[in-house]
Amino acid sequence: MLAALLLLVWAAPGFAAYSGLTLIPTADVLGPGEVCVDYYFDGSFPVGSGVGYALFCTQYGVGNRLEMGVDFDLTEDGDPGALFNAKLMLRPVDSGLGLVLGVHNIAERTPSTTYLVATKPVTEKLRLHAGAQRTPEDETQGIAGLDYYFEGRLGFYGEYTAGDENSSMLSAYYQLTDRWGIIFGWARPNDSEADDWWAVDIGCVWPSE
Repeated sequence: MLAALLLLVWAAPGFAAYSGLTLIPTADVLGPGEVCVDYYFDGSFPVGSGVGYALFCTQYGVGNRLEMGVDFDLTEDGDPGALFNAKLMLRPVDSGLGLVLGVHNIAERTPSTTYLVATKPVTEKLRLHAGAQRTPEDETQGIAGLDYYFEGRLGFYGEYTAGDENSSMLSAYYQLTDRWGIIFGWARPNDSEADDWWAVDIGCVWPSE
C-alpha cells in the first residue's frame, strides 16, 4: 500500500492496502473521493527465483476521515477471496501529531488485525511513525518506522514490526509521474534463521492534486 499526496503518502500494502509505508500503516488517509490502486509482490533472494506473495489492492477515501478498501490475493494457490480493510483518522497529521485506528484482513475465513498508529512530522522531509497492532492470536506487537523525502522524486522508508514472524524493511520510493509511483524494499526477518526477502509495489492515486 501513496495516499493522497504521492510524495508524502504512498498507500503501499503491508499485506493490506492501508495508506502507509511498504509494510506498516501510518496516520495518513486518502482524501474525499480519492482512489488508490496498486499491485504488490515479493519473493526470496536471488531476485528472479519466483514470486512468493502477490496482492492487488484498491482503496477509496470516504469523507475527510475514513478510507476503505478491498484487497485480492493473487498468489499462486492463494485464497481467491476478497480482504476488506478500513482506517479512521482520529487526529490529522497536519495538526502536528496524526493518529488513526484501523483494521485489515477482514474476511469470512481470515481473522482480522486491528492497529493504532501515530505519525509525527519532524521536518518538511522527515516523519516518524509508531504504534501497535493486535493480531488474530491476541498478541500485541509494536510497529515503528520513518519516511524521508529527498529533493525531487526520491524517498526512503525504514520500518519494523515486532514478532518472530515479522520483519524489518528498508525501502526506496520513486515517483514516476504525478499519479504513479514505485517502491523497492529489502526485508530482514526478525527470526534470525529466516532468509531475507524483497518486495515491489507499484500503484497510482487519482484524482491527484
